[in-house]
Amino acid sequence: MRLDVYVETGCRFCERAVEIAQEVDEAYPRMSVRVLDVAEAPGGDDVFAVPTFILNGDVISLGNPDRSELRRAIEGLLDPEVD
Repeated sequence: MRLDVYVETGCRFCERAVEIAQEVDEAYPRMSVRVLDVAEAPGGDDVFAVPTFILNGDVISLGNPDRSELRRAIEGLLDPEVD
């Protein structure tokens, strides 16, 4: 499972996006979490605003997501027998 968070240098909302990505990384150690700068790693057609959160290839949030919604999206993909 992977969460990609696209940010841009100078974006005032992206600092919070990085914090959210770090929280997810700590809370879900089996998940791969990547913070990507759009200047260095363009996200294709799915990334046209920053921050953009992509979970397993699906855009789940343009802008910073609500923590509870993000947690529900992640936990909806987790195998309850494993985590």
